[in-house]
Amino acid sequence: MKGYYTANGYYGNVRGKYVLFSTETDYYEVMQQEAENEEN
Repeated sequence: MKGYYTANGYYGNVRGKYVLFSTETDYYEVMQQEAENEEN
């Protein structure tokens, strides 16, 4: 997982593209959902 903080929130890398999240926690939650979807 890759990401970085900005004045506007946290940019996290999702499927090769950076997406702005309000917090790093939101980013980790999305990444957990992505991992669960890949398992199914």
